[in-house]
Amino acid sequence: MRLLFSVFVLILLAACKPIEPLAPNQRVLEKPIENPITSSVAIPIEIDLKKQLKQVESSLPKTFDGKEEQCEGISFAYKFVREPIDFTFKPSELYYEVDGKFELKLNYCPKCHDLWDGGSCTIPRVYASCGVGEPMRRVKVGYGTSIDISSNYKFKSKTELKKFEILDPCQITVFKYDATSEVKKQVKSQLVKLEDEIDKQIQSIDLKSMLADVWKELQKPIPLDSYGFMYLFPKSMAFSEPRFSKDKVSIDLNLGVAPIVSTNKQEVKETSLPKLEEYKKKKGFDLSIDIKASYDSLSSILNKQMKGKVLDLKGKKIIVTQLGIDGTQDNKMLFKMSFEGSKKGTLYLTGVPQIDTVKQVLFMDQLDFDLETKSVLLKSAKWLFSDRILSEIKKNAVFEMTPLLEDSRKMISKQLSINLNEDISMKGNIDVVKIKTVYLSERSIVVRTQLSGDLKLKMK
Repeated sequence: MRLLFSVFVLILLAACKPIEPLAPNQRVLEKPIENPITSSVAIPIEIDLKKQLKQVESSLPKTFDGKEEQCEGISFAYKFVREPIDFTFKPSELYYEVDGKFELKLNYCPKCHDLWDGGSCTIPRVYASCGVGEPMRRVKVGYGTSIDISSNYKFKSKTELKKFEILDPCQITVFKYDATSEVKKQVKSQLVKLEDEIDKQIQSIDLKSMLADVWKELQKPIPLDSYGFMYLFPKSMAFSEPRFSKDKVSIDLNLGVAPIVSTNKQEVKETSLPKLEEYKKKKGFDLSIDIKASYDSLSSILNKQMKGKVLDLKGKKIIVTQLGIDGTQDNKMLFKMSFEGSKKGTLYLTGVPQIDTVKQVLFMDQLDFDLETKSVLLKSAKWLFSDRILSEIKKNAVFEMTPLLEDSRKMISKQLSINLNEDISMKGNIDVVKIKTVYLSERSIVVRTQLSGDLKLKMK
């Protein structure tokens, strides 16, 4: 009788004993290192030429004069006066026009004899003039300057006199002589000399120092709040052909970068300006960045959906009292579920996190009971070893990632719009955030994303 009673008590105690398997050992796989994506950042540069053009204007002579004297034939003396230069830029070149006016004095000797040194006209000379004692004759002059950037980061320019138009021709009727071509020849020779002076002023713009400052600033870390620091790691430079508008020259700079995001500051060896590369029109940049979602935050979502849920298991019922993410085991996420009802206790489960890249959601694959939990259930409560528990957890362990990605996109865009120094500002905009894969850390799931967007620099 006592034996039967003892057996009954043991059975009763076994039935009442809670399910408490040993907690699984946790292991974290080392996160693979992401190779930086080499991207091209389009940087429009505008350089205001007002100051340089003003220097050109003030350095150029306002008046030209010359003469050519001979005994026999036509002798002349001229004077050319220019007005302020009217700078008018064309899309492909720097073009500017200047109004001018001239006066011309001529004399003519049909025949000379050389009885005395220098000769003497056999008859009295015939004198005539244009623009003397009357309004000076008008002239329109135009220059074109092509600009490029040399391999040593300096402007190289080539200025040419492209227009010389005499608006008021000078015809001497008294001896039927058209002096227009001679005036054009003489004055033009003086105006051509201005080409070198214009080129000298343009080439004096210190472009190299300006870009060296940019290059230096781009090698410094850019804070990204909770993500750490972004390093652009500039690699190469290339320039487009210059474009002109109003008083400015615009150049597109293609900057090759291999950006990374690090949670800690890194020691960066500063590099100097690289050799210029061939320009290829590109746009935007790509960046790989890790976004973390803590297990606590995910557990809060999961517990809200599952707590209090009643599960009917082969006529017996359990009530979920707590469900959360307990850690990681290699590439699997560990779940801990507490319950009460027909039986009380704790279950451990594992699942492999996966990403639906179309719906941008995180879900669990290969969800199953932990090995230790399986062993305990098979020995004491086979009825708990049920697919119903697995299906309910799998159904609810689906996490919408879009809000997290959108918040990250906005925050990173904001962080990329900063002043690098007093003269250089950066404006960034992230257009697209795509999930590439996920990794598990000790206390969070790491979502590795690829960001695409634009990055621009403005220099004063």
